[in-house]
Amino acid sequence: MKYIRSILFNLFYFIWTFCLSFIGCLTAPLPRKAIMGIAKFWSVTTMKAMEVLIGLKYRVEGIENLPENSAFIIASKHQSAFETIAYHAIFPHPVFVLKKELLWLPLFGWNLLLTGCIPIDRSSGMKAMRSILEGTQKRLKEGYPVVIFPEGTRTAPGTTVKYNPGVGLLYEQCDVPVIPVVLNSGEFWKRKAFVKQPGTITVKILPQMPKGLPKREFINRLQSEIENAYKTLKH
Repeated sequence: MKYIRSILFNLFYFIWTFCLSFIGCLTAPLPRKAIMGIAKFWSVTTMKAMEVLIGLKYRVEGIENLPENSAFIIASKHQSAFETIAYHAIFPHPVFVLKKELLWLPLFGWNLLLTGCIPIDRSSGMKAMRSILEGTQKRLKEGYPVVIFPEGTRTAPGTTVKYNPGVGLLYEQCDVPVIPVVLNSGEFWKRKAFVKQPGTITVKILPQMPKGLPKREFINRLQSEIENAYKTLKH
């Protein structure tokens, strides 16, 4: 039964994403908030389909920790494709730092570009760091929250990797609140797994990181905060 329900969800997901991506491309001449509105609609409807077809829900804790009147950086744990969809419904018009290869996807990649995403070439070293910083500063100035995944890629539940220095650079140079976010999506929507499991994903928004820390101390503390919070989630 789980296999059949996953087939139905995946069919819906790919067809729905294709349709809305086509519509999204038509918003190219319009202000960015037009495509952002479509992205939020895509997110909300996809999450509802996930609940109905798979029996997979999600809950958000700590929403009160988000700044109300300023741009901010979301430093999030990354376990599955779930967060790249759901965050459009959870956060106000988020812009993602993402690998440039995603922009090559027909229609969908073009929509990512229209949202103002910050693409990076992960093989280009310091050039990638400069690209992240410049892109993030620009989007923050425009008032958009920026999502970065410090792990650099999706990691399996229970796996810990060294956090990338890019998040430390943003903390040091951007002077905006950095909000850690932890979740357990990988326990239900595993990386590259066709079958999704029913249950409830928890997305927990932690209090913002203190300002003024040395970069290395910030990265270590961020990792500690996120990984320790992950252990407290219901599994």
